[in-house]
Amino acid sequence: MKFIHTADWHLGNMMHDIDRTDETAAFLKWLKSEIERVGAQALIIAGDIFDVVNPSNVAKTQYYKFLASLLKTNCTNIVVVGGNHDSGSLLDAPGGVLEALNIKVVGSINDRKVEDLVVELKDGSENVIGICCAVPFMRNLELEQFYKECGDAVSDEDLLKRLYADVYRYAVELRGDRNIPIIATGHLYASNLSGRNGDERESSADGNAAIPENSVEDGVREVIGTLGNVDISTFPSELDYVALGHIHYASMVAKNPKVRYSGSPFVMGFDESNCKRVVLTVDVKPNEAPVVEKAEVPKSMRFEQFKGDLETLKRDLRNLEKELVANPMETYVDLLLTTGNFVNLNDALEAEESGKHFVVKRHRVSREVLRGANAFDDCVESTKQYTKEDYFRMLIASNAQESDESEVVKNQYNKFISLFNEAVAKAQDNV
Repeated sequence: MKFIHTADWHLGNMMHDIDRTDETAAFLKWLKSEIERVGAQALIIAGDIFDVVNPSNVAKTQYYKFLASLLKTNCTNIVVVGGNHDSGSLLDAPGGVLEALNIKVVGSINDRKVEDLVVELKDGSENVIGICCAVPFMRNLELEQFYKECGDAVSDEDLLKRLYADVYRYAVELRGDRNIPIIATGHLYASNLSGRNGDERESSADGNAAIPENSVEDGVREVIGTLGNVDISTFPSELDYVALGHIHYASMVAKNPKVRYSGSPFVMGFDESNCKRVVLTVDVKPNEAPVVEKAEVPKSMRFEQFKGDLETLKRDLRNLEKELVANPMETYVDLLLTTGNFVNLNDALEAEESGKHFVVKRHRVSREVLRGANAFDDCVESTKQYTKEDYFRMLIASNAQESDESEVVKNQYNKFISLFNEAVAKAQDNV
């Protein structure tokens, strides 16, 4: 069975108020052509279809029109699961109509049984060619409600492991004596990732989870609860492939070629600008290692992040302008002054930015440079560049007496950011 694995589309994303409708349309057009080119029999979308729980009509129209366009292809199966950015009820609402078109949508596990999460995948002649355990993103409370008979005696991690065991067991029963593969989906944060910062070497020398630097600095919302750092043992080893979403760069889990993140086809933060955007074409057979090929998503919009002292930033902007004169493309830039004396970047870089073929969306100054600044007013003005997540990271770093970029700070940040965001949301509700 051959299928395409993709995730984290975040349709409707307006990163730094940038309208990305045309970029999204270009990707969806390309994806349809890629499905036709490779002869994919199924499309698996592993969560975060939309960027917010109440997406715009434009985003919803793009989603449904794309699904409808695949009915004219040989891709006879589409499986969509919800992510932490999605509204499960919104995704599930048209489920009955979509299922009649061989489009299986599982927005959440609410009001579902184990057997509702397992779907047969068929070819154009209605022959079953595989089985998919369509597991969406789950909040802790949803998982606990799904297994409410367990009470508090079982940890959420063990409940998640039980869920994957239960759906796999049902899939095996459904398969019977047919020699067909069983795959699963998930939208979660797994431990022991490879592909650090878009590195094409699929290895992890230190065996630790690899998170791109400042992975949520542009507001990629984390709402994983305590279901973070999910161990690979959560997934039954007999599964022929596990299609994951939530991490925005292509990665294997624990160096296992059967358990993968496809990454997002879009840059979701300037810190991700150097990561290649791909979808995965997977050819899977029962009890064999899958054959996985990466297809790079063509760029229709460009994002750049430049760091350094003032002269380095000037040079980078001048070089970028030369490139864009030769090869025009809608381009947005993030600038970070990391060394040297404090300066007002808006004024200092006016000549390099004015009337150019790019737009600078953000000027930032590192904490190290700010520490050396003498002008209190300048320091106060510069604090406006930081988000609440930035301040939370700084607090962790200060308490741990570590740098912002240390593994200790990153691990603690990823462990507690969901609780922090929940606390902020509750505080805002009470204002």
